[in-house]
Amino acid sequence: MDKYVLYHDLRDALQHGTCAVCTLVEQRIDRAVKVILREGFTDTELRGSYIRAKGYCNHHAWQVREAGDPVAHAVMYRGLLEQHRASLELFMNERNKIGEAVSKESPVQRIRSILQGIKEEPKKKTDTETVRYLDSFSSNNRCPLCEMARSCELRYVESIIDYYEGDEDFKERYRNRGVLCHPHLRQLIQNHPDRAILDELLEIQLGRLDTYIEHLTEIEKKANYSYSEADIGAERGGWIRAVHLDVGVPGTDTSYKLKLKSGNRLGDFVLKD
Repeated sequence: MDKYVLYHDLRDALQHGTCAVCTLVEQRIDRAVKVILREGFTDTELRGSYIRAKGYCNHHAWQVREAGDPVAHAVMYRGLLEQHRASLELFMNERNKIGEAVSKESPVQRIRSILQGIKEEPKKKTDTETVRYLDSFSSNNRCPLCEMARSCELRYVESIIDYYEGDEDFKERYRNRGVLCHPHLRQLIQNHPDRAILDELLEIQLGRLDTYIEHLTEIEKKANYSYSEADIGAERGGWIRAVHLDVGVPGTDTSYKLKLKSGNRLGDFVLKD
């Protein structure tokens, strides 16, 4: 994307109560879905990335499905399901071979074979085949649309810092309207911990949190008394903005919320040196 275009896209995306990064990522993915449905069944690279990733993640699979186009879906899913069918057929054949081999052996022969190390214990071999089959559902390649979203997020977050530092108009607009959802705030802190402007952006974020909390408090208070529709002020829609602030738009990675026993979290980014 041209830097000039990105600047204006980010600037225009700075709206009260909306994470600009989320807004642009949503727009980028929406455009990508249209390209996939228009060219996906003729573009071998698009089809290949889809197959290598074992299809899309749950969120993006349904997003593409909602966009329609039965023919494009037929082409994409036929290749994926053919791959799954081959894996299942292989798994069933291996299970049958193990079962047939066990049924032909006497208990004495089976024990002798195991003791001599001639063959694996049947249950162990069955478990090995089960693991191999279950592994066929996963891939070392991420969902292509997740990968695109992640790449866009990283670029947009970094661009916010760059433009805030280097452009007074952008800086003023961000001061008045800017906010980051928690997933993108984490990216800002983890990937740019040494940027001089970080503390200033965090102060803005703190002020936005105060405003959100005030709005939520107002919603709670007015729910306990008789207020007319006309009495609802800036807090209108505050609960929706709170959801967006906490998790971003649908599809944003929030796996960091699960703390692992090691103390790490899924989805953590590596801090830059």
